[in-house]
Amino acid sequence: MSSSPARTVGRPGGVLEETIGVEWALALREAVRAFLLSRAVVWIAGLLALAVFGWVEARGGRLDPLWACRPSGVGGVDALVAPGCRWDSTWYLEIAQGGYSPTDPSRSAFFPLYPLLVSVVSAPLGGALVPAALLISWTTAIGFLTLLHRWVARARDAATATTVVRVAAYVPPAIFLSAIYTEALFLLLSLGAMVAARKDRWVLAGVLAMVAASCRSIGTLLVLPLLVEYLWGRRSGGETRLVARWWHPRHPIRRDVLWIGLVPLGFVAYGVWLGISTGDPLGAVAAQGDWERHFLTPIGGLLAGVWAIVGRLGDYAGAWTLAPLVEGQSTGLTLIRDVILLLCVVAVIAALWWARRRMPVSWVAWGVISLAYPLSVPSVQQPLMSLPRFSLACFPIVVAIGLWAHAKRGRMRWLAPTLLTLQAAWAISFVSWTWAP
Repeated sequence: MSSSPARTVGRPGGVLEETIGVEWALALREAVRAFLLSRAVVWIAGLLALAVFGWVEARGGRLDPLWACRPSGVGGVDALVAPGCRWDSTWYLEIAQGGYSPTDPSRSAFFPLYPLLVSVVSAPLGGALVPAALLISWTTAIGFLTLLHRWVARARDAATATTVVRVAAYVPPAIFLSAIYTEALFLLLSLGAMVAARKDRWVLAGVLAMVAASCRSIGTLLVLPLLVEYLWGRRSGGETRLVARWWHPRHPIRRDVLWIGLVPLGFVAYGVWLGISTGDPLGAVAAQGDWERHFLTPIGGLLAGVWAIVGRLGDYAGAWTLAPLVEGQSTGLTLIRDVILLLCVVAVIAALWWARRRMPVSWVAWGVISLAYPLSVPSVQQPLMSLPRFSLACFPIVVAIGLWAHAKRGRMRWLAPTLLTLQAAWAISFVSWTWAP
């Protein structure tokens, strides 16, 4: 690549290309384009929701009693951050400000890395937690999309990578990439760990996965896809055996496998932190009861979701009563919500099945684990609660959808506007405190 001044100055992006390389510059540009377009959809839809529904004071006061998502008290200013600050955002902001407390054990369900970063970044901003949190989410979201593009382009080609990145930014649950949630940070860390493993860099893979385990509870399970990659992955570096059976590993076990053992230390460190601050080192586990979650098998959780729909049909028809709804909830809207959640699960399963031979085996394993885990701990009243968001936090799922979208010419012509329309609907529901999908 020429380093002449004429090319560097005259060509858009020339300085960036000289600084980080042509491939990374392309990845960054495509990531920013996809992110900005989708965020425009989210913010316009969110502001429209405020214009139509108002602040919905009753629901907002119940779900955000400290008004953490209205930090300035000025309607116009607070409206600008509303599409990124709702529902669980208030928990992360409260933890960033006050930490964990034995008087509020429900906080322990939210892992510490993200609120800790918010607290640190807010310091030079004069303690402004909301701007700091949004800055972290947006930065890590663009970082994730950039790394995703670069790695898919390396494995396939730039056109495929661009489609995958657009799908990752356009899917409806991607509203959480720019919200005060852990999704973007976790995606960057988990993808980074898996990419490092593909490159046979096990120290980096173990460290990144350990940090991810302090970000979300499912992070500890990164041990499993990393082991799959270590034993069976078609990665660069290391001795390789040509095998065709799952019981015969492709790679021999070496001492560097021990770096994968770092991963659970992220959860252990959180337990120690909780023990010091609340007196209950297992508070993260105990707090699940406060959110009415209980353990089942993945099949049990899926059947519970189906049964919830059957029960709501009976409620709607007046044939029987499944369970009392939360005050203000509509039986019909609840039924629609549960059907959408089940359809999301079906779509995820279909995408992973279609892509099972088109992605690294460790990525397929991570996709299956990321779906099985939330299905195994369903909520009592809403078994499939937050499944779309949990699915988003698993990058192989959006990769699978993106590969499917790129496999046939013309699919993105209808898929992109469809996804962005659904994303706008997700944003309206999110901002109006109607539903956190």
